[in-house]
Amino acid sequence: DEVEQAVGQISIPGLNGEPIGKYDDGTLDTALFMEPWAMTHFLDGYAITDSEAHVVRYFDERGVFTAVGSGKAGFRNGTGTGASFENPTGLATGDDGEVYIADTGNGVIRMMSEKGKVTTWASGLSSPTGLCWYEGDLYVAETGKNRVICIDGDDKDYTVVAGGEEGYVDGLAANARFCAPQGVAVGEDGTVYVSDTENHAVRAVKDGRVYTLAVSRETPEAPVQPRGILVQDDRLLVTDLFAQTVLELDLSPVSYADIPADYWAESYITAATERNILESTGNGLFSPNAPVTRAAFAVMLSRIHQYVDGNAVINGESTFADVPADASYAAAVRWAADLGVIQGNNGLFNPNQVVTRQQLVAMFYRYAQVMGYDTSAGANASILGYTDASSVSAYAVDALQWACSKGIVSGYTDGSLRPHGQATRAHMSKILIIAMDAFGI
Repeated sequence: DEVEQAVGQISIPGLNGEPIGKYDDGTLDTALFMEPWAMTHFLDGYAITDSEAHVVRYFDERGVFTAVGSGKAGFRNGTGTGASFENPTGLATGDDGEVYIADTGNGVIRMMSEKGKVTTWASGLSSPTGLCWYEGDLYVAETGKNRVICIDGDDKDYTVVAGGEEGYVDGLAANARFCAPQGVAVGEDGTVYVSDTENHAVRAVKDGRVYTLAVSRETPEAPVQPRGILVQDDRLLVTDLFAQTVLELDLSPVSYADIPADYWAESYITAATERNILESTGNGLFSPNAPVTRAAFAVMLSRIHQYVDGNAVINGESTFADVPADASYAAAVRWAADLGVIQGNNGLFNPNQVVTRQQLVAMFYRYAQVMGYDTSAGANASILGYTDASSVSAYAVDALQWACSKGIVSGYTDGSLRPHGQATRAHMSKILIIAMDAFGI
């Protein structure tokens, strides 16, 4: 695709070759910017923050002009150059044409009317940056508090969408953590997309949960330093400050050719895919009836762990003669073995051995105990009502008592539990998603 320079010229290079930048209004091809940060529709053209110059500028076919700001850091309401800002960043256009400005250095949101009058709209924030106006509310990436908030457009009260502490945690929005998010956008369905800048990730908040859409350590194409973010139909456009480019993420709904809409595990498979626990087996297929091997389960469990703690290192010291050091599942196996969740036998791991239903539950049960989750069984925890309860191996009794009491595992219509039956990918999806929901992760 062709890329053309729309506004501004490249200034003289500095010592390292990068443009120094300068604050000069002028024609579209002669104007200079210090640090253009965000842009939004305004009047018949566009407003653009020049953060380092402490101003908001405007351009249309006539050229580039200073809309508001004195050009020096400060905090003053007023009209045109009578107002002052300190490192303004994010912009959003409201329903009536007014522009909301993240006055980052002053910790406030300012509003610019169509006549260029600047007022303080919301205060008491910690380094607000990215903004998005959606259905009468303003969504704010509050970088200093590692969270995304939603400010009511009428009464200015705010609610926390997700985050609040530094870290990298997916899961329930109330427990999720971000690290210096700088961009926010909202899709037509209300999904909130976040440029989690210092975690090098793009995240989404949907139905009260936070998901990672892309993270640079796992996906080479993912943005290393994401900032600007825009939803466009079924695409998400993200600017990457590190790569100095714009990347595109596909937002198409999860679907597999072998999973019909009325399939019994469809919702669990969708959830497991969205949470990056399970993925396609290739050619657009999920292979729901394929058995789960010990190696595959180790990988799935490691993904759950990273869902809980995105900064967790999946690796370990354990070695097995039948696990090549460069195998795709090797790091997950070493991690699971060190954790004591999956154990070997006589120096072997048996990575291709198929996991049974009771083995799957027992291994997740051990993981939950290691993590300190509540694994106490409910009052109606007896599994004796199942016709084949006597065939449950001793090591798995407590785990199945717990799992059955929590609805994580259920029996078949013939009254059997089938503890020695093969665990399929469909069974895996249901068991893991229900268990995660039960633990609030």
